[in-house]
Amino acid sequence: MKLLFGLGALIALTCVAWGFKLDAQVTITQPDLFWSLLVSGLSGSLLGWRVAMRNDSNPLRNLIGLVGSLVAWRVSYFPFMVLAGWKASLVEFTVWNTAGTNVVYPAFLFFMFIQHAGVGFIGAAAVASPQNAPPDKGRLLWVRRLFHKPPRKLLWALAVVALPVAAMVSFSTADDFVLFNDGPNSELATPPISQPESNPYDQIIAEHDMSLPAWVLAKNAAMTYPLVPESPWGSAIKGTLEKLTLARPVATTRDRVDEHYQAYMAAHPRLHDKDAK
Repeated sequence: MKLLFGLGALIALTCVAWGFKLDAQVTITQPDLFWSLLVSGLSGSLLGWRVAMRNDSNPLRNLIGLVGSLVAWRVSYFPFMVLAGWKASLVEFTVWNTAGTNVVYPAFLFFMFIQHAGVGFIGAAAVASPQNAPPDKGRLLWVRRLFHKPPRKLLWALAVVALPVAAMVSFSTADDFVLFNDGPNSELATPPISQPESNPYDQIIAEHDMSLPAWVLAKNAAMTYPLVPESPWGSAIKGTLEKLTLARPVATTRDRVDEHYQAYMAAHPRLHDKDAK
């Protein structure tokens, strides 16, 4: 267990260090972002799988646990990208208002890693059957006992609540039912920065008939949009996403993924603009 936690700490530090490298770049490309988010998230998911299966040597359950972790990673990929970006905007807002500088991608990649480590653990722990005795001492004993042996009712309850929502966000149209809905795209254009004016997702929900998955995607975006703080990077993200969303009100999840990349690319110069507000 100490080895796995040590490995996790090393990966987390690597994510933070790589994030500082991305922050230091004058410009950023979609492949820069894609590979950084892919590696940080996937490494977290695989670490979560190993932590969950560390006391279960059964090859079949290990394989099923791996599949469960990867399915959880796939379903949560875009929701976690958005969530990690929002958390990064909170870090940027805090650092900007206390130290007068911008920090975004160290937090962004760190949260991608941590979030996927958690969901990777859950995806595998649902089937893991440890061969060792249940814990009988130490901190948080009741929590450790709760998760020690299947059936882990709390994990299944969490999956029943969270999985349908995440699935509808990730698969909002028939075109999104592919093995993996992202990839490097060096041709993706960087749009101009726009300033935020209003919540575009509320507008498209009111003006367009949507299927349930598309509505869930838009509704989740409508709820998170106002939570992004008014900071140099955060404001640029909000305004640019607003313009891109209104230009294409009905879209696939992959379209929304690309729009987020475009917003990140457009907002990147704000990290080096000391006069940005």
